[in-house]
Amino acid sequence: MIDEQPAPSKFINAVDKEMHDSILRLDQKLKGLLAEIRVKKEAMALEKSDEVIENRKKHLLILEDEVSQALESIRTLVNMTVSEELSDEEFNAINQENLESLRQVFDDNIDKITKLQKAF
Repeated sequence: MIDEQPAPSKFINAVDKEMHDSILRLDQKLKGLLAEIRVKKEAMALEKSDEVIENRKKHLLILEDEVSQALESIRTLVNMTVSEELSDEEFNAINQENLESLRQVFDDNIDKITKLQKAF
């Protein structure tokens, strides 16, 4: 008889609902911000170029790159495989403090993105 072991969980499936929802909210906020950045860049391409416009374009390019990197990091995180030796519950129990800190970082960044979008 073969001892079947369950397939290892992905991080996104191993965490609790609150963390799962925080990750999805941050991902959506970042995608929305990225779309706004791209629209703003397109609009600036139509404007008469001067030093101020070029400076704004440069800042938007940097911001676009940072948002893209953040989205890629989220993709990597959610697809990360959790240890095969641990159940989802054990993973959450062992990493409770770190997961809570991560959730707080996500929530703080969601708030920052919201403020940034209002300033756009």
